[in-house]
Amino acid sequence: MKLRNYSKVSVTTLSTKNRTMRLFFCFLFLVTISVEAQHTTSTKDSIYSNSLGELRKIEIILPDNYAADTTHYDVWYVIDGEWNTHTFTNIFNFLVAIKFAPQAIIVNVPNRYVNGFNLRDRDFTPIQSKDVDSSGGADKFLAFFEKELMPYINRKYRVSSESGLFGTSLGGVFAFYTLLQRPDLFRFYTLGDPAFQFGDRHLVRMAAQKLKSVQFRNTVLNIGGRSGFSYGDMARDAMDSMLKANAPSGLHWHSALYDNETHGSSVFKSNYDGLKYAYLGYYVRNARYQPTGGIVVKGRPIRLFLPTDNAEIRYTQDGSLPNRNSALVDDHLITDDPSGIRAISFSPGGRYDHELPMNLRTGDYLTPEKMLRATRQLPKLDLQSKPVNGQLTGVVAIPRDGYYVFQLTPSEGTQLYLSDSLWIQYNPADGHVRQTVILPLRKGNYILKLLHPAKKADDPSLNFGLYSSENGQDDWWRNPLVKW
Repeated sequence: MKLRNYSKVSVTTLSTKNRTMRLFFCFLFLVTISVEAQHTTSTKDSIYSNSLGELRKIEIILPDNYAADTTHYDVWYVIDGEWNTHTFTNIFNFLVAIKFAPQAIIVNVPNRYVNGFNLRDRDFTPIQSKDVDSSGGADKFLAFFEKELMPYINRKYRVSSESGLFGTSLGGVFAFYTLLQRPDLFRFYTLGDPAFQFGDRHLVRMAAQKLKSVQFRNTVLNIGGRSGFSYGDMARDAMDSMLKANAPSGLHWHSALYDNETHGSSVFKSNYDGLKYAYLGYYVRNARYQPTGGIVVKGRPIRLFLPTDNAEIRYTQDGSLPNRNSALVDDHLITDDPSGIRAISFSPGGRYDHELPMNLRTGDYLTPEKMLRATRQLPKLDLQSKPVNGQLTGVVAIPRDGYYVFQLTPSEGTQLYLSDSLWIQYNPADGHVRQTVILPLRKGNYILKLLHPAKKADDPSLNFGLYSSENGQDDWWRNPLVKW
């Protein structure tokens, strides 16, 4: 699959550097695919449309735990629903399971048939065309969505303020027409192999005239489809060129080309890529630097890692606030002055934009304190040390000057001290989040105390470790001094 990105908001391309480190920190984001968060509750319904003058059947697919919670969910409307909804729902379930997207309500909007004739040609096309029977009814179909279907769903279900529209082929034409006519009706517009050649490229010309004057507020558009002859034959090349020249800053768009696909098979990839792009940033909505805190010595730079998979994280080093044109993070930064670094994880719709908290500071080496007689009896801690009654207390021998990393996944009440200074503790706002603190230590003996109250059944393992680092940039996780 080739991916072409013409958007002003491009998706990070990861380097091949530091693969081992990324695998080491995958605990932050790895999940087990399970049956929870699946869409299995389905309700058949219908609504009479005054705009269309007919009864329209619909199907509402709810998350499994909809009845048990109070969450307000995004809503995705799937047109050509009789053949698109099953695939769409399965892909959405997968993305929810791997934490790439939140749960959502899915509304299946099937076509209406009269005497075996599918009225999609009527509903999806904005103008009459001699090449398409009964064409030109998109305005009425749009009125059905805006004035009848969406208000009905909003009244009946717990919905958020954001929704999406998924359409393929002529359905993609309708979705793009809706984007131009009612840009605020949906937050997300996802198109699969859209037939932009319809009406002698009517939408391409219309968009060129209207786009610069349309006010978009972080609207997200994803277009996927076939490469090769079809790319030009269906006027996708012309639409991409037009968007590149005219798309305003409030429209975040992405276009992808797929080799060796058919008009039907490209829908699958368009669906998958469109949902990933719509929720870009959700996967790393709680992203933070690794190490998460500590002290950095001027002239002794360390390596800061950031989770750039399925993310767009941009940064500055002069203390200024990053924007969407700032430099992209390529999975790590080297610095001896973290005070000037600022990084923001951006999302196309702005929903998951957040600045990564910087909890490192510049400073000097810590020095060992003189051991009091009462503490000289403490055991020496090493890889064989075991906790007693939920505590690990003893003396750590630091063999040489350098950086040392303390790693811990704290539970409620957990505290980690080094020579009476508290460095890691449980924060209810963060929950069970792995913390890694890097400290520059002089050679000598230090008292380490790890307090861990009675573990609850659902608490994760502490995964405590103390690691040595030669220069702050090496693979310190390979050098454990103490592990629990």
